[in-house]
Amino acid sequence: MGSSKFSNVLVAPCGMNCAVCRAYLAYSRGVPKKRGSVTHCSGCISRGKNCFIKRACPKLSKKQVRFCYECKDMPCQGVDRVDRRYRVRYGVSLVGNLREIEERGVDAFLRSQEGKFGCSVCGDVVSVHDGKCYACAAKAAKART
Repeated sequence: MGSSKFSNVLVAPCGMNCAVCRAYLAYSRGVPKKRGSVTHCSGCISRGKNCFIKRACPKLSKKQVRFCYECKDMPCQGVDRVDRRYRVRYGVSLVGNLREIEERGVDAFLRSQEGKFGCSVCGDVVSVHDGKCYACAAKAAKART
């Protein structure tokens, strides 16, 4: 994928697109760390040892699979738990993301994410978590899958 905002290395094994995560956006857009504010994260793949899905899954930790959809047990308990939380809190299904990646490929998935999470003011990225663009501070309606 050509866009530096939406990259396949920012798609976590569980289907989370780290490019739309507020912690990644704060980190990548240079938002200063403040006590009690948004945490910073470089993305699930780059910090893989901290990814709870990867720690809990021997296939991921041994690099036998790249995405959870490649496993016959998908969704496992961990993916199911995070998927339910994201559906309720943010209107996004990580299992749905995984199915889209499986059916259409990562590049098509990322193009759809650009359409859903692009900032209408500056063209950067709107966070799935708080509907905020960390580049121009615009507050947008949260995108839904």
